[in-house]
Amino acid sequence: MSGDMYEVAFRGEIAAGADAEQVRASIGKMFKADAAKLAHLFSGKRVVIKKNIDQATATKYKVALENAGAICEVKNLSETIPVPAESSVLAASAVPATATTSNTPVREGIPPAPDTDPLHITGDQISELSATLAPPGSDVQDEIKEVAPPELDISSISMAAPGSDLAEHEEKESPPPPNTDGLSIVED
Repeated sequence: MSGDMYEVAFRGEIAAGADAEQVRASIGKMFKADAAKLAHLFSGKRVVIKKNIDQATATKYKVALENAGAICEVKNLSETIPVPAESSVLAASAVPATATTSNTPVREGIPPAPDTDPLHITGDQISELSATLAPPGSDVQDEIKEVAPPELDISSISMAAPGSDLAEHEEKESPPPPNTDGLSIVED
């Protein structure tokens, strides 16, 4: 189809035999990228470089990246798996988790949901996990227990009057100067 839209993505992969530093430099020059942007591009995660472009433009990006020594992915956005209808989602949730994790259709660009139920036990099957919500405005604590203040003996502590010195300064006699009798000055 001529109306198909494409995207170009990069995962930081380098062609076999290409020099990694030279590829990074070429990609950096091509996209006028600083060190932080290059680190993001070569992080190993899928980064969409250009989206919603025609096939000719996608091919130009692919050729330019391959000439630089990078391996990119061109994907037709029209061929993504359609999102299941709401009734299909409800039907899939009734199937055990082992069946839904491997057979659930995945939309393009969205990773599958993690398996949050590896033991196949739900919260309502464990009494300690059962919980309810109180209505808005209600007290969330059943009762408030009064706590007795601790008994502290502070009778040995005193307080100085405001403005007084907190420490007494003792005037010490200055030490005597050092004995320099054994020193002499030698002239060259």
